[in-house]
Amino acid sequence: MTKINDLWLYDQAEQEVAKIDSRLKSTPNRARLNKLHSFLSEQQSAVTNISKQIDARGALIGKLSAQCHELERRLELEVSEFGTMEKDDECTAAEMTESRRSMEGLLDQINSVRKELSDAMAYLEKASAEYKETYTKAGRAKKEYDAVRAACEAEAQEAKPEREKAAAEAAKLRALVDPALLKRYDAIHANHARPMATVENSQCSGCRMSLPTAIVQKVASGSGIVECENCGRILYSK
Repeated sequence: MTKINDLWLYDQAEQEVAKIDSRLKSTPNRARLNKLHSFLSEQQSAVTNISKQIDARGALIGKLSAQCHELERRLELEVSEFGTMEKDDECTAAEMTESRRSMEGLLDQINSVRKELSDAMAYLEKASAEYKETYTKAGRAKKEYDAVRAACEAEAQEAKPEREKAAAEAAKLRALVDPALLKRYDAIHANHARPMATVENSQCSGCRMSLPTAIVQKVASGSGIVECENCGRILYSK
């Protein structure tokens, strides 16, 4: 029974360390810190996305402005040419009509581009306001986050002596455990927070599955290391 007893004592010491860590992770301050962390991540993503939209819309506004300027320049030239044509007696009615159509076409294009430009500028204004609001919210949340994080650190500092004592006891007991058994324990620990389980009413306390009578008797006898056939935890009989 010595090997399994040594392992059980170490396991219990490890669970004490885990309890302290769990207690620190479940305080109201820690819960608030986690919520603020998620909120800040969301706000950061929102700020990044809005910033990209602002940059894209700014580039579009620049492109549309240049396009509108070029169309206005062409229209100005055609208006000037039309004025010259009106004074030219040799200019035909068909040529005048074609010139008018060309100017009307340019004017339609200008109006269309101006509408796109107006929509883009309105979107940019809205996005800029949203960016400012989101950035402000994130700033307020960051201040609260820093304050709550400091409170969590203070809680951890307060619990430090207790945790160090528990961890030292666990380390001392770990050194007494059979190396081969400890290796198996660590492997199970990778999948289960509690690698060991007791036998209670012919059931594994870890997974609550019924155990065969032969397994229960073997665990009770302490004749060897026995694992639950269902969850793989090392079984122990108190």
